[in-house]
Amino acid sequence: MKSIGKFLQWSVAAALIFVIVFWGNSYRYFIYALVCSSLFYLLLQKLILSKVASGDGVRFDVNGKRITMQRGKCIAFVVLLAAVYVLTISIFSVSPSLERKEFALTHPSWVATKPFIINFETKIHRGKTKYAYVDIEYRFAANGQLYSRKLDKAEKHYAFLPIMSQRRFEGMRVELFDRTNRKIADKEYVLFYNPQNPERRMFFVADDSFYLQRSWLYDILFVYSLLFLIIIIITLLFRKDYNMRKKKPNSTIHYYRRTDYYGNR
Repeated sequence: MKSIGKFLQWSVAAALIFVIVFWGNSYRYFIYALVCSSLFYLLLQKLILSKVASGDGVRFDVNGKRITMQRGKCIAFVVLLAAVYVLTISIFSVSPSLERKEFALTHPSWVATKPFIINFETKIHRGKTKYAYVDIEYRFAANGQLYSRKLDKAEKHYAFLPIMSQRRFEGMRVELFDRTNRKIADKEYVLFYNPQNPERRMFFVADDSFYLQRSWLYDILFVYSLLFLIIIIITLLFRKDYNMRKKKPNSTIHYYRRTDYYGNR
């Protein structure tokens, strides 16, 4: 029974890791993170080993199992890999230009072309995560044939502040519409397709070096900024209270002995 429970735990963990790593992101980003974290681990190996081996007594995990040196190194590497992977996908998510160049370098046999834009439409997603997005219809020629396709959510536009009104929703949609219209007018978009199989394709709307609004980081930035601000305020309040207590003079208790009373008796 215990082995079945452990198997289920590992299965759920593996499924969660698979979803986080490969859902909505390229597997290549995980490879980049794996290579970079391995290099960082080798460079910081002495520091990591000293941190793992430091401390008095024996360390245990949440299940009460003793953490050995080898297991400690594995945990340190996994934490480093997770941090580098989050940083990697964050960098690519805020830079359309970097994302496009990375795709072009890793797909040298694919053909780049400027398709004809038939139509595009901006809409609002009103779920738990609120954002504006654009759907694009385009047509391109490959191997003597014409292909007409529609790309849903070709680009997203997140909001920094929480959206409370229909007017703010409409403002986001119009802002993304104007941006997409400029990119199409400037011929900034590009389509990559596989000449052996034109159904395999990748469409890029923009070529900005930095565009934070398209990233999910912009959506959670307000929450983390607010949380960081609360932590700073609490820290300053505690520090002020500590300094006031430190400056206050210590009260001295005086003891008196009634010697005259005992002498008269």
